[in-house]
Amino acid sequence: MNRLHATVVAGGGTEEPRPLSTRRKPKKKKMEANELMIGNYLRVNRDGLCIKKGTIVEVRGIDADDKLIEKGLIGSTHCHPLDDNQFEGGIWCEYLDPIPVTPEILERNGFNTVRGSESTYMWGFHNGRRDFATVCITFYNEPIGGVSRLLKIETNSKKEDGINAAHSCDVDYVHQLQQALRLCGIKKDIKF
Repeated sequence: MNRLHATVVAGGGTEEPRPLSTRRKPKKKKMEANELMIGNYLRVNRDGLCIKKGTIVEVRGIDADDKLIEKGLIGSTHCHPLDDNQFEGGIWCEYLDPIPVTPEILERNGFNTVRGSESTYMWGFHNGRRDFATVCITFYNEPIGGVSRLLKIETNSKKEDGINAAHSCDVDYVHQLQQALRLCGIKKDIKF
């Protein structure tokens, strides 16, 4: 089973990851309103909606209480297509798919492979003051310590005393990466 393991450079894993060519995509899951945040990017999975199937959209609004009982739908979003060639509109959460984090997406967003490893990607910033952040993502095929995907972000951008903070969470998809970065105070637009 494909596993994505992300870690801070200083806290890298001890197990060498398998080559990227042996990885499989994460299993598709049903989206729920309580796992979304405004600004998340997702992909439309149905035709016949105001936005075409396959379109990547940005969530602009969330209504977790919206229901269509006859069809068993709970939770809706207001979405804006990233391509700007379509109208924005409401979409049920179930009609949205998460977008798996891939090496191609990471490379398009400034992540570089770490020397000596074809499956570890690193991104960081320093704003010229004391603020910095470092994110490393390593792809693994098997869970490590029972965790299938772990994202660690090292930052001091919110610390007055200059002490580094490390934040960890499970991450499989782009919207989870966006949330982790945002919750750590890191502003980064994801490009597709």
